[in-house]
Amino acid sequence: MPYEVRPLLTSDLLEVTEIYNAACRARESTQGSRSWSIKEMNEFLLERRASFEAYTCVEKGSVVGWAAFTRLRGEDAEQTAEMSLFVQASFRRKGIGSALASTLLNRSNALNLHCIFAMAFKDMPHVVSFAERRCGFSIAGCLPEIFTHNGKHYDILVFERLIAPRSGDRVHRLR
Repeated sequence: MPYEVRPLLTSDLLEVTEIYNAACRARESTQGSRSWSIKEMNEFLLERRASFEAYTCVEKGSVVGWAAFTRLRGEDAEQTAEMSLFVQASFRRKGIGSALASTLLNRSNALNLHCIFAMAFKDMPHVVSFAERRCGFSIAGCLPEIFTHNGKHYDILVFERLIAPRSGDRVHRLR
């Protein structure tokens, strides 16, 4: 394996932000289409909504992808995390996304997480397939036409993955 998955370092923020901003320009981020500053990325991952954990994938000293579990708003959702995963376009379909997802998801029990959710555009079948097949997510619902980009409306799918559901718990899905 010519790359290494390791915990995110503050020194990675420039490259992490560049990867995220490229995804925004390509309409691949459900967070929005506006580019973020390094300060905003720092607040998202390390300060204001400090992530549970975040990892980068490095090849030859350069960050080529990153993934994070970030906190959900509200104190009553302390065992719920949102999963974000971004890979530089030229490094996709080389196992980097799978390695990042696997590293992060393998930490969910140690982080005492009960539920992980993620979002993706409905019109990106390769991302939907990755979320379901590689990450074990199920579609929990759809937010129709909630995202607007260049005057066009897009549906966003909401995914969930329960971590070791307690016996007797019922899962309610929106359809």
